[in-house]
Amino acid sequence: MRATLVATSGDRGSIARLTLLDGRVLLVLHVIADRDGETVIAPGAELRFVRPEDLWAALQAALPAAAALRAPAGAASAAAADSPTPDNLTPDNPTRDDTARPLTTAEKVWPAAVLADEEANLQVVVEAWPTPDRPTTVWARLWSVVDGKLLDVRRRGGETTPVERPAGSVAAELQWALVGAIGVVREVPTDLSSES
Repeated sequence: MRATLVATSGDRGSIARLTLLDGRVLLVLHVIADRDGETVIAPGAELRFVRPEDLWAALQAALPAAAALRAPAGAASAAAADSPTPDNLTPDNPTRDDTARPLTTAEKVWPAAVLADEEANLQVVVEAWPTPDRPTTVWARLWSVVDGKLLDVRRRGGETTPVERPAGSVAAELQWALVGAIGVVREVPTDLSSES
């Protein structure tokens, strides 16, 4: 199982790669920057071994300084408990609470209109290989922070749609995806998983 997180804010960013090895997580961090209009990866990398329960704390340092991205998983649970779900949410637009109001141009054309105000973004990919012969299981997500709000960027019906989510959702969903990837690998019988 491995995961890659690419985070950017302005002309700076980071790449974090993590791999589960013998009950610990190997975390490899690279700094990326925009120099003279070209995105470059700075020489060198930081390598750390962390316990799975300390992973989010280690990853926070690699994320942009946006509270919505860095919040721990518990923040999303607390936000969900504090805010009731409106009765008029629809699968096509889960963030709208006024279905009678027409969509604004920014809402229709997103991300072009909204990304101009983007403070930070984060792309996450989690992969698992049950065996060399079975396909990779992938979970991918794109997150954006606009005006301090966390947006889960989704593709539906060929259109890109931002879904506002509470702070802490990134950590909670990454944790969920990693547990799922570990579960996929563990489901393979021992005689198959040892094949190389």
